[in-house]
Amino acid sequence: MRKFLHISFVVLLGLSVLAGCRRADEPMPPVQPEQVTDGQVQVSLTLSLHGFGSEGVITKADYQDIDSALEYPYEKAVKDYGIFVFDATGAFTVGTGSLYEFNPSAAIQIFAGKADILHVEDLGNNLTRCEFKVDAKYKSLAVLVLANMGDAVYSAAGIPGKGASMQAVMDFFNDDARGINYNTDQSKYTGGTVALPKHGWKVFGSWEGLSSSASDTEKANRELKYYRGMSTPLTVKGFNTATELANYAGTTGAVREGDRLALGNALARLHVRYEPKAGQPAATPAPSVASVEITGVKLHNYKKKVRLLPSGFISSGSYSPFDTVNPLGDLQGTSDADIEFVHPSAMDKSWVAYVPELKVSGADDDPYLIVEMRMTGEDGAVTDFVFERDKIVRTKGSDTVTYQNSPWTEWLQMKTYYSRKMPDGTTDVTIGTYFNLIRNYAYEWIAEGVEGMEL
Repeated sequence: MRKFLHISFVVLLGLSVLAGCRRADEPMPPVQPEQVTDGQVQVSLTLSLHGFGSEGVITKADYQDIDSALEYPYEKAVKDYGIFVFDATGAFTVGTGSLYEFNPSAAIQIFAGKADILHVEDLGNNLTRCEFKVDAKYKSLAVLVLANMGDAVYSAAGIPGKGASMQAVMDFFNDDARGINYNTDQSKYTGGTVALPKHGWKVFGSWEGLSSSASDTEKANRELKYYRGMSTPLTVKGFNTATELANYAGTTGAVREGDRLALGNALARLHVRYEPKAGQPAATPAPSVASVEITGVKLHNYKKKVRLLPSGFISSGSYSPFDTVNPLGDLQGTSDADIEFVHPSAMDKSWVAYVPELKVSGADDDPYLIVEMRMTGEDGAVTDFVFERDKIVRTKGSDTVTYQNSPWTEWLQMKTYYSRKMPDGTTDVTIGTYFNLIRNYAYEWIAEGVEGMEL
């Protein structure tokens, strides 16, 4: 509400001034908001908070859209922020196709550390607005946001301070020594005790995409303008007219979609569920009905640290499970328990876990799933299975049989076994290619029935 009152005041002020200097027979000219020309200003940054539903999904190395129902509210929680702000004026160089590109090495930090957040407001629809002050009217600003990593991360000794480049700050956070301990208890994520670590960045008042031959006017129209009586919203191309400001104030109360800074996740999501095809055993046990129930899922082999920022955070054009990954920390030791998946909610009986990035190459210490499954026949007889990378253990009553090196366990490993395409939709992925565990990706294992297994 505070924002709407501020904008209304500015518009009314403009009307009263204009009314005093026009002839009675003249039409009312458009209202021009009053710009700030010097001194300190307050700005607002709109963050877009999502789980994994706005990103690509890999299902056995197959990329597809994810259903919005698979976004869980706890994935969007933000408990703490570290916002670092940089003067990006002059941080654009001419690159490919004679177009301006952003250069983080030329963006200069304007604070001694993180910004002091003055106000945080939930706008609904996965949007949050953060307000803070800057000491001057910068034409372009670059913003780096870390979230849910703890205040100790944002105020650590040695963070490059005022006058340092954005690249230097990112290199600091990307350093091995900055990694945070991985919380293995998945119930803390789903229960909201611990929020998923996140990060994001964006340039506002940007020249990016402009031709090197662009006029001074075209460049100026991209740059930020600041207005009295309000926290000026940070936008990629700036607000240049009263109409644009009115749309901001009266339509959604938030900036345009392209002006939002999206926060991605520093962990990967692993998700296992049973969705039977027609003719396959039901997913819910019931009398006189054959059914299959996943009773437990574990991940064996995982990294014990979380790198704050990924490799190629800004420079990388793509970031898929087939790209190079730079994991951090020791691998799960012999005294460390496997990661135990949990249900995302009381109503959702699928299994989920959030894990750090990990390179997969076919070695013995690669990550793999362990899936426990119970199959119930129409006669009520129960058979339990434990699927591992190199074996299946079948238990029925007091009878236990182990099947070694079964082809039915290949799906527990991180590799393709169908013909698939890369995220570009064109490049083929060779069958048998291993895929890495990459942050901000959701990996879906969907069991669709039971074949070849003796009940």
